[in-house]
Amino acid sequence: MPVAEAPKQPVAEAPKQPPMASFARMLPGSWRVTNPNGTSQTDTWYPGPGDLSLRVETDGTDGSGSPWRELVVLFWHPGRAQVRLLGFNPYARSVAEGHITFAGDSAEAEIVMHQTPGRRDLVQRWSFAGPDNYREALLERRGAGGLGLLAEWDYFRVPTPAAIVRTDPPPTASERLQDLVALVGPTWQARGEWAGGGAFDLQTSFTWIPYADVIHARTTARTESGESKHLLDAYLYHHTGADQLRCLALSDRGGVYEGDVTVHAGGALQLDLKGHEDDRATLHAVRLEFEPDGALRQRVWSLAGDDRTLVLDARHERRERQAE
Repeated sequence: MPVAEAPKQPVAEAPKQPPMASFARMLPGSWRVTNPNGTSQTDTWYPGPGDLSLRVETDGTDGSGSPWRELVVLFWHPGRAQVRLLGFNPYARSVAEGHITFAGDSAEAEIVMHQTPGRRDLVQRWSFAGPDNYREALLERRGAGGLGLLAEWDYFRVPTPAAIVRTDPPPTASERLQDLVALVGPTWQARGEWAGGGAFDLQTSFTWIPYADVIHARTTARTESGESKHLLDAYLYHHTGADQLRCLALSDRGGVYEGDVTVHAGGALQLDLKGHEDDRATLHAVRLEFEPDGALRQRVWSLAGDDRTLVLDARHERRERQAE
C-alpha cells in the first residue's frame, strides 16, 4: 500500500535587510581624510526621514588650500530598486548622479558627473579595513570602457567636530539660486487640516550650503505626544548638465519625488514632481508663493490624468530659527 509522505514544512525566508542597512557602519560620528599638503576634510553623516536616506556633508579645505563644502544624498529609490546618490561640490559646479551597491566590506558607485566643461563617467570604490577606516578610490571611464585611477584617499572615523570657523569672506548663493534664497533663514510653521482629514503642525527650515550651492529643506511634524518627527528632506539645486532648477524630496514613508522647479512672475515657485511610493508612480504639482504679510502659502495637488486633487493647502508663518 502507498505510504503517505509527511507534509513538508515551509522553509522560512531570511528576513530582508532594510535597504540602507549596509550604511549603518558609517554612523555615528564623522570621517576625516588628510590631503598631502596637510589640509583635511571631514564627512559627517546624518540619517534622513524614516532611516531610508542619508545626508553626507563635507567641510574642510581642498588640496590647493581653498574652502571646500560638499553634499551627497544617498537614498533608496523604490522605482529603480537601487540606492541612488545625488551629490554637489564646487569643482566646476559638479552635480553627481548615480547608484551604489555594497558587497561585504566593499562598495562601488557608478556616477555620471555633470560639470561646466561637460559630462564625465566615474566609478567610486570603497574598501573597509575595519570598523573605523576605509579607502576610497575614484576612477574615470576612458575609451573602450577602460578605467583610469584619478585619486585615492584613506578615511578614519573621528568624533563629530565643531563647525569650522572661517575668516575668508562668506560666499553668497549663486545667481541660479537667487530666486530661492527668500526661503532661507527662518523656521516656517504651518498648522491646519490635511485634505483627507487629521490635523498637522509642521516646521520647515531651508538651509543654503555654501560652496556646494544647494538648499536643503527639512520638515518635521509635531506629534500628539509633543515629539518632533522627521517627515521630509528636500533638496533644491541647479542641475549643471540640464541648466535647470530641480528638486529631490524624500519622505519618511520611503517616497521619492523628483522634478523641475519653475520660477513664475512675482517669485512664485512651481514644482512638477514625479513620485515613487512603494510600487506606484505618482505625479504631483507643488506651488509656493509669498503672501503680502510675508507668510508662505503652499499648495500640493495630486495629478491623475486630467484629474487634479488638492491634498495640502498650508500657510507657513515665519518663526525664529529653531535648533535641529
